[in-house]
Amino acid sequence: MAEFKTTNRPQETVLDVGAERLGRIYAQGALDAAGNLDQQRDMVEELESVVSDVLNRDPRLNEIFASELISEEEKLGMLDRIFGGRASKTTLNLLKVMAHHDRLAVIRDVAKAARKLWQTRANRIPVQLETANPVDKALQQEILKAFEHALGADPIVTDRVNPDLIGGFVIRVGDRVYDGSIRTRLEHMRQGMINRAVEAIQRGPNRFINNGEAKS
Repeated sequence: MAEFKTTNRPQETVLDVGAERLGRIYAQGALDAAGNLDQQRDMVEELESVVSDVLNRDPRLNEIFASELISEEEKLGMLDRIFGGRASKTTLNLLKVMAHHDRLAVIRDVAKAARKLWQTRANRIPVQLETANPVDKALQQEILKAFEHALGADPIVTDRVNPDLIGGFVIRVGDRVYDGSIRTRLEHMRQGMINRAVEAIQRGPNRFINNGEAKS
């Protein structure tokens, strides 16, 4: 039976935590105003489109939105020109509220927080399944079924093939990582042999000392 280990992500910086906290605040207010779960999902997708289709394609906009040298009126005008007719009224209103409070720099954090919040409300959870070789849907479902107790919600699965695993699989659920790969088991075996050798030397060091005497 495969062994599994759980690891946590590195500690976040104060700036990261502050931006994420703001992102959650704006995301919660935006989704509450959007309507039902389907309308909330549409808003999440719009926010993600703002990031991927606009901000990522023109890095200058990030600097403009974050700049204190650009007035609120100028930023509001830019929002109307860029998103007017493309984004829903609810999404555009959110961006304008953020501009009014000089928070457009955290749009990415709002989009991430909105996705996580919607998944929680819809009882969905993102899961990354990493395998050494491609697996079919039937095997994927068998693996996920074995982790029903850990998931606790309907999974949104992302597949990834990583030949370095050699065999087995790795499942990532939020901050938790369940590692059942052959690579990890081999590393555990290697570390176990080293530990046993060290313990043997500590129990009887004289047996491992070469006194340099030649046999006649």
